[in-house]
Amino acid sequence: MNSRLKKTKQQRGQAMVEYVVIVAAIIAALYYAGQDDVMKSMRDAMKGSQEGYSYAISIAELPDKNDATP
Repeated sequence: MNSRLKKTKQQRGQAMVEYVVIVAAIIAALYYAGQDDVMKSMRDAMKGSQEGYSYAISIAELPDKNDATP
C-alpha cells in the first residue's frame, strides 16, 4: 500500500512538471516572437485562474463524515 501511495504522489508531481514545462515553452515562444503584451495578458490570465481556484476552495464546505452515504 505504501508503494501505491508513493506512485500516486510521483504522478501528481509529474503532471505539475509537465504543466510548468508547457507554460514555459509557450511564454518563451511568445517572448521571442516580440509580443510582450501577450506575456502580460497570459500572466494576468494565470493570476485570475489562481484567484478563482483559491476562492472556490475557500467557500467549499467539507462533507460531514456522518452524512456520507456508502
